[in-house]
Amino acid sequence: MELKNLRTLLAVVDQGSYQRAAEHLGYTQSTITVQIQQLEEELGVPLFQRAGRRMVLTPVGEQALAQARELLLAADRLSQLGQAGREPLGTLRVDMAETLLCYRMQPVIQQFRRLAPQVRLIIRSRNCLRIPENVHTGACDLGVGYDMDWNRETLEVESMGRYPIVLLASPEFAHPDFVTPGQRKPVSLITDEPDSLFRRNLEDYLRRRSITLDATLELWSIETIKRCAMSNLGFTYLPRFAAREELADGRLVELEAPISGVPAPTLCARRKNRWVTPAMELFMNLLRESIS
Repeated sequence: MELKNLRTLLAVVDQGSYQRAAEHLGYTQSTITVQIQQLEEELGVPLFQRAGRRMVLTPVGEQALAQARELLLAADRLSQLGQAGREPLGTLRVDMAETLLCYRMQPVIQQFRRLAPQVRLIIRSRNCLRIPENVHTGACDLGVGYDMDWNRETLEVESMGRYPIVLLASPEFAHPDFVTPGQRKPVSLITDEPDSLFRRNLEDYLRRRSITLDATLELWSIETIKRCAMSNLGFTYLPRFAAREELADGRLVELEAPISGVPAPTLCARRKNRWVTPAMELFMNLLRESIS
């Protein structure tokens, strides 16, 4: 069984399509198709089935995917025997929360690239609910995000610090009272996806206080969220470090409320009982030094 075919299987699943897998691996799409067909012929079962325009794994494909990840991990570990004390090699895949990636990770990434130039570093912005799932399935090697009841039974989880999450608005914001219960406020919450930790916590707080809002502006970029808040289109709830410059020059202000300033634990997770590669160890050490 060719390892390259197993790597192609992982790429198709992780990238979401044959075309993206081909771009990711530097192959033609026909090569991807041939390699998957070869793998299916060797196993004697189909690995994918069509669902509309998408190709999804069959139940046997799901089992094959999990075992392929284990085989490739073992192969990578074998290839790095004798590398102790030398430069880390291979590929490191890290999923992390957008705010951490945008505002806290640049020094870590820069230093990692300097210390491990032979490692192919793949970093993806992911929701904090998705991150532990990806670590568990092997879709990434490390996950860095905010605690959303990450499963300690399957993950090795290490605390990387706690960061205050604050209510933010323009200095012209006309309805800053988020303390008095039973209000209907003619303002909009500017936030991101429904599964965001910050959004969930804030909406729970508003429900407990019976505070209702006129609208929610659901955006998908932290920078866009901040710009809308600075334009007085509403208020938002983000880590203080994500708005450090805007707070310093007065474009945003913190609103006082019991929920504003509550710290959120930041975690780094890897799958239990898996080998920690030199690249993983280096990245985790840099995280400890930089953001703890």
